[in-house]
Amino acid sequence: MARTVTIPPIQTTGLSNMGASDLYAIQEDGAHDGDTYQQYPIYPGLPSNGPRVPGTPPPTALNSPRKLSGSSSPGSSSPSTMFSRESVRSEMQRSSSWGSKTTFESFDSPTGQWRSVDYGYRTPESLKRQRSLPQAGDQFGELPGEVLELILAILKRIHLDRGSDSCATCWMRDLCNLGLASRRWAKFARAALYEDIQLVGSDSAAHRKKFKLVYGARMLLLRRTLRSDPVTASLVKSLKVPRADPTAKGMTAKALEQYEDLTASLIMACPNLERLSGPVPGYDHSFRKIFHALSTRAQLKQMNWLVQPITAPKQKGSQSSSSRQNGNGVSAPGQLEPYQEGAFLDLHRNWTQLSTLSVHCLPGAVLTPDSLLTRTLSMLPSLAHLHLCNLPPTAFNDTTLLELPRLQTLSLTHITGITSQGLSSFATRPGSQPLRRLHLRHTPLTSLAALARILSNLTSLTAFSLAQTFPPLMPEDGDTFTLWMMPYLASRSLRSLHWDITSHRDCANVADDILARSIAAGGFPGLRLLRAPNDPDALFQDLCRPRERVDLPTDRFCASDMPQQSTTSPILLPPSPPPGSRLLSRSSTSTSLTSKTIPTGPPDDATSAPLCTDLRIARLAAQTRLEKARANERFSVTVTDIDDADATESFRLGGYLGTVGSPINYHLLPDPGSSDDRGGAVDARDLANDDGGEILNLPGGVLRQGCTGAWNRRDGVVADKKEKERWWHTERGRWTGIELQ
Repeated sequence: MARTVTIPPIQTTGLSNMGASDLYAIQEDGAHDGDTYQQYPIYPGLPSNGPRVPGTPPPTALNSPRKLSGSSSPGSSSPSTMFSRESVRSEMQRSSSWGSKTTFESFDSPTGQWRSVDYGYRTPESLKRQRSLPQAGDQFGELPGEVLELILAILKRIHLDRGSDSCATCWMRDLCNLGLASRRWAKFARAALYEDIQLVGSDSAAHRKKFKLVYGARMLLLRRTLRSDPVTASLVKSLKVPRADPTAKGMTAKALEQYEDLTASLIMACPNLERLSGPVPGYDHSFRKIFHALSTRAQLKQMNWLVQPITAPKQKGSQSSSSRQNGNGVSAPGQLEPYQEGAFLDLHRNWTQLSTLSVHCLPGAVLTPDSLLTRTLSMLPSLAHLHLCNLPPTAFNDTTLLELPRLQTLSLTHITGITSQGLSSFATRPGSQPLRRLHLRHTPLTSLAALARILSNLTSLTAFSLAQTFPPLMPEDGDTFTLWMMPYLASRSLRSLHWDITSHRDCANVADDILARSIAAGGFPGLRLLRAPNDPDALFQDLCRPRERVDLPTDRFCASDMPQQSTTSPILLPPSPPPGSRLLSRSSTSTSLTSKTIPTGPPDDATSAPLCTDLRIARLAAQTRLEKARANERFSVTVTDIDDADATESFRLGGYLGTVGSPINYHLLPDPGSSDDRGGAVDARDLANDDGGEILNLPGGVLRQGCTGAWNRRDGVVADKKEKERWWHTERGRWTGIELQ
């Protein structure tokens, strides 16, 4: 039961009649007898065990409230037990804060309440003197994170764009220095540094000596950092590993295997890896650590397969039992074992975010049966870009083509298992409507009617490429009259066109003439970029915007590679017909527009034609046609004297090649990652053959200039040894990643 304490009423005759001990609560028990004055600073009457503070009243005991004696006079009081009114008021005034807006003026106000007086808030002079000026990096702390990310993106573009004197090492060094500027910069600089890691070129001599490795010292340090900091490891999205040189001193087969295993361990340290750049390892249907490591990365968005032939013992046993021939009489590779098919499928099960897939088969590679690729693609729900190169007919044919998922990009290079009928059926199915880019390189497109159906049915197509050694033809049973109903080839959405038929070097072929007339008739209203390297009659150059020059300054240094006929016989240019006359006149080649039957493969004379046209030679030929066209002036200017009315000067000008007002640009430059001698187009073969500018010692004794950080060093009197050591690093190439178009 709780204790009940009864307090008699107190006579409130005046504050001076109450003792100091009557102002505090009743002590019910001795549970707090040992409490000190420090625990209750507002109660000066409590006993204290600590040292006495000078200037404080002596401790007094708390007494229970008692009834005041009636014999005592109202004005009498004990000086040892009561405080005066002035002392209480001074204590209350000292207890109030100096920064408070309210002070107590008096306890005995006329209304019986305390009055508050507002004197306002004033900052003390001591705090005013303590305020410091803003630091140099404080303004960046107030900027949004998006602004800092934009600054870092521009810095990366300055360092790594084509034509820059800097390199990836200089870029990463600037990010490290920027991260030391402030904590605000450190957060975003670290994210930019680890999101896209680029290890280019060879390691420094100090690292090779310390770790006793020919290649991989920086990868070893990076792996140690990522393993020790999981937060930093989760930032890695793209990883570029250096390319190992097999011809380097000390680079044996065992060293290459160890280097590949080190790459696999580095991949395992990046849980959110999306892309692996650098050398493409070969896959021969055997277990390798690097492919197992890639198969565990659920966020992977790009994968490049380089399928190699199976090793000799396995291939020998399967070749005798399962080898077969295709329609052309060529021996096809054998079937894979069931466990090999299952292992290849298991590598794709976790790649739910994969959007880009490229498959390049080397001669003799096995990727059968034809349903293996279909089952593989069914495991990739996010796939949007597919690049296939040199797949055998047993791995990819018309049936496989019609079972492809909905794609945005499809590139078929040296795919001999499909036909024009299969391509036509592929274009007419509903699942092909989202296709935006279609590239057919040395894929047998023999029918011009199939090409017309491809362009007309793919309504979302923006880029189309056709490169082969023979032109597509019209069948004899087709309606020849439709060829004069121009445009025969048409696409309202197409914006970029690459057209390279290499069989006719001296004159235009039938397909060139039909395509040129279709463009002139308005069949491609959205076309803005046209690359036609083999254009001997200037059919396509005449349809594009006039240009002052087509060639580059460096093209003249290798003029000896020009073909013989370009110097012995002049290039005949067609006369400039009036607008629309080309649509009404019958071409001299109209007798060969059709053929008896549609060929199923390339003609015999197409095997001797080159696979592509050298863009440097094409630019020189286009410049020659342009200079010859300038000799045929289109305007006559006569200068006369007004006073004498006699002609003082007469000349002709205005010779050019092209169509004024045309929105089409005549483009004869290679895509990033390709070269002039490869025709300018990028395919899956470039991923394995090109180093991206990383290797400095090229075959044939050619040396490529790298970056040592000297571009950032000051020259002159202020330059000294310390200045050189501050910016110098091991010479490394300027690597540029290859993007498949």
